[in-house]
Parts: sequence; structure tokens; C-alpha cells
Amino acid sequence: MTFLDTDNPNYSKADGELMQQALDEAARVLKIEDDNDPEWKILARFVRAAFIIGNRDVEAMAGFAVDAVLVRRKAAESTIRSTPGNYR
Repeated sequence: MTFLDTDNPNYSKADGELMQQALDEAARVLKIEDDNDPEWKILARFVRAAFIIGNRDVEAMAGFAVDAVLVRRKAAESTIRSTPGNYR
């Protein structure tokens, strides 16, 4: 997913660039290099959520997205460990 689609009627070019910078920063922090990675799309959704609630700071939006993905990872890890029959 990218926010730089020039045909996107939902966001101005400046808004798209802002969100794309936040997404790229968040992906760099989490070492997600492939935009086909499922977490890339999750990051994009959280960046968009931060933008929708009024955040316009790239670092803050990226940090919010990173934190959200880390919480999701931890929850998934916890679920895997607590599944009966899983002896990891």
C-alpha cells in the first residue's frame, strides 16, 4: 500500500507524502522491507488512523504504528504459547 497514489481522492498530495514518510519510517524501524509483507499493510492502517485523528507529525505517526504492530506481535506470540498442545 502506498499513500502516493495521485488518483487518490481522499488525500491531498501533501497528506499522502506525509503519511508515506511515516509509513517508510515505521517499516525501517521494524525492518520490514517488502511492501507485500502483511505487516506493511497493518502499518499503513495505523499510520492512516493516526492521521485521521489529527496527527501530522511524521515521527509520532510512525511511532504510533510501530507500537501498535509490536503490541499485535506480542499478543500473537502470547496466543501461540497458550495454545494447548504447543510445547514451545
